[in-house]
Amino acid sequence: MNLTKLREEVIQTINNIKDHGVFPKENNHYDFKLELNFFGLTDSTEIFLRNFAKDIISFTNTNGGIILLGFNEDKSTGNIEDIGLNTKNIDLLKKIDLNDIAQKFEKITKVTINLDLQSFQSGTRKYYYLLIEKQSQVILPLNDYPDYKFKKGDIIYRLSSKNKIANETPQDFNSFLQLKANEKSKEFMEIWSKLLPEMFEINPREVLIINPKYNKVYGYNGKENILSSSEIEIEKGGNGVFNVILNAISAGDIGKISDTEGKPLYKIVGEIKSSVPRDSITISTLQSESLKQSNYKFTNAQLKLIIKHLGWVDDEKFKIENPDSESVNPNFCEFLWIETVDSIKDTHKVVFSKEAVNQIVNTVNNQTLHKSIFKKDLEKNTKKK
Repeated sequence: MNLTKLREEVIQTINNIKDHGVFPKENNHYDFKLELNFFGLTDSTEIFLRNFAKDIISFTNTNGGIILLGFNEDKSTGNIEDIGLNTKNIDLLKKIDLNDIAQKFEKITKVTINLDLQSFQSGTRKYYYLLIEKQSQVILPLNDYPDYKFKKGDIIYRLSSKNKIANETPQDFNSFLQLKANEKSKEFMEIWSKLLPEMFEINPREVLIINPKYNKVYGYNGKENILSSSEIEIEKGGNGVFNVILNAISAGDIGKISDTEGKPLYKIVGEIKSSVPRDSITISTLQSESLKQSNYKFTNAQLKLIIKHLGWVDDEKFKIENPDSESVNPNFCEFLWIETVDSIKDTHKVVFSKEAVNQIVNTVNNQTLHKSIFKKDLEKNTKKK
């Protein structure tokens, strides 16, 4: 689960606690902590890591997590009491710089871990929450860290509301593999249910998938009882059969491609090329136009943080020129997409629509998001037009 979804979830959880006294159960996704253990130390970063390093790796290796600070859980009954944090804990948490924490984790795992640490209040009592984003890859420490209670090569994950080490026993490893297999199966079904909803209505063996990029067709091989592929020739010109079919689909004439029962028998997956190029703007134009309307100033690097926050890309360090095609989220193609600059040299770039400006301005003008996105408040834009 990414930080955007975690933020939405934790806000709902906090509202349920405040308004209804309803607490989530401690599980593979939630954890509660009454206060920090200071270990007799004074360095805030080191205290934070000793308290949370193992939890962070555990949650990021599972499905992300939420740790609520200032709550006491009775382990025998499962009842949770919202006591609040004392001044000592609050003062330390205010000092935490997540950039320092991220740098420490890069040294520990060679992987960037995304976190969010925010305070909130209920009545006169103060609390914090820590959000831990799920990683697509399994991360593990590259050396022994006895102070953080893990060793080199430990695969730490969350199971039954506890941190477990997958490669400690064969039973633990099998549990971890099953967890990951279930995750992949769920992701697979979610992806295919969106791409091919017909598969839930008709026999998947009757579905044919055409991949125009590699000139392949995929389908059920009845002889060997497997999904197999074959080479095919696809004429990709404007008058070619493939694009004629795609244009019919994009024009809403999907009914022309159906079996006798009226259900689509073949689903074609590929890029629909428009004969008229879409209007687009560059990232520099996006920034300059947004600055004309926004109440706050922001840099190009901060613009990329906004784009990441909106979910348009998966990394704020994404490249504009010749980007990784997987870095841009296709679900937001109305705001940005990858455009071919030179088909012979195979050069591409990320471009934006004019509609993206309003999305950027609305996000920047929401001051409550500044600290979570930029780790600080932005300066007022005195040159706003």
